[in-house]
Amino acid sequence: MPYQFECERADCEFVVRSNADDEVARLARAHARVGHRGRFAQVDIERGIERVDAS
Repeated sequence: MPYQFECERADCEFVVRSNADDEVARLARAHARVGHRGRFAQVDIERGIERVDAS
């Protein structure tokens, strides 16, 4: 079952999906650096990753 992370920052539509939760976390951290010129706390990334249906 795939994993997903959606950025919760205002006016941001970033979404990443992958079969590997570590890849989702890595891409979420990269998005924070590039898209927001900052960082997301690891705990926020972990809480933001959810399992989704493969449909």
